[in-house]
Amino acid sequence: MPYVRLSIVTPRRGDEERLIAIMQQLASAAASHPGCLESYVMRPHDDSNEVARLAIYQDEHAGESTAADSHMLALRSQMHLLCEPGHIERAFFTIE
Repeated sequence: MPYVRLSIVTPRRGDEERLIAIMQQLASAAASHPGCLESYVMRPHDDSNEVARLAIYQDEHAGESTAADSHMLALRSQMHLLCEPGHIERAFFTIE
């Protein structure tokens, strides 16, 4: 059953490029883990300045084990320092 992890963040002023670089590293690291089907970094067409990372896994176990990886945790920690408070991190599973 597909499992999706989604992060939506707003960069702190002056940290836009650094945050995008960390998000791209997160996407690449996620994509290298077993069970990751797709991983993207995205921006909306509006002027919100938000950046999103979407990772699609074959199942919840693959998504959660990737999220618990020490390299992923270190990158996410860096991400938290570069974004405004109140960011969104969610996970979704398929309803049968």
